[in-house]
Amino acid sequence: MLDAVVTNKVGGGGSLAYTYVSQKTGDAHHIAIAQAGLNTNHITGRSPLHYSDLTPLAFVGSEPVALAVRADSPYRTLKDFVEQMRKDPASLSISVGSTRGAINHFTIARLAKAAGMDPRQLKILVFGGGAESVTNLLGGHIDAMVQAVNNAIPHHKAGKMRILGLSTAKRSPGIPDAPTFREQGFDAVMEGWTIFVGPRGMSPAQVAYWESTFQKTVNHDLWKQYLEANSWEWGYRNSHETLAYLKKDYEQSKALLTELGLAK
Repeated sequence: MLDAVVTNKVGGGGSLAYTYVSQKTGDAHHIAIAQAGLNTNHITGRSPLHYSDLTPLAFVGSEPVALAVRADSPYRTLKDFVEQMRKDPASLSISVGSTRGAINHFTIARLAKAAGMDPRQLKILVFGGGAESVTNLLGGHIDAMVQAVNNAIPHHKAGKMRILGLSTAKRSPGIPDAPTFREQGFDAVMEGWTIFVGPRGMSPAQVAYWESTFQKTVNHDLWKQYLEANSWEWGYRNSHETLAYLKKDYEQSKALLTELGLAK
């Protein structure tokens, strides 16, 4: 086990944390957890920081995104929900958490595209974060939320929410009764990826050290237990593979954000 000091740099969809680490050139003692905002913040102009300003170290897994409604919603299935979206997209208020043009927004946009719709017609709402989306959905103030699945799981299991679909290619072992979009006929697969990054200027030996550390971590029983408890998807990519993954994700994100009218 490594001794580590956790420093919270909250804000800007992760931009404050990424900027902090980017300023530690060559210092392998400073790394950050990065998610989709690393790319989308740059594409939308919320941050000048590009993924090339950092050193990708490892991809360590992905979190499914869930489309959920209240248990008493008239939309019993994803098909019901999509039919209403097609009929009158503005009639459904859908929360995507705190940020437009991020992974949750991408997920519902891809679902709309898979259903033959223009995603710009959707009524998208943002709040302070996932917790506020949950509160507004349970309170009956919105029709649906599209959030990281861990926001919906406890309420789904308690019978207060119903997960209509997951963004993964296959069902999650943690919630086997929640179907995927794909199995219901909508090819809308999205990965809520998590990677680790370091500053630019890291030596090959420093990168190799962190690759080895994270490869051991993702194969540890405690990590696998964490993934199962939170319905994450296991995965590992080394530094070179993670860089290639980031490049592809950036291109795909830019295309979708341009279509949504959010790219700068």
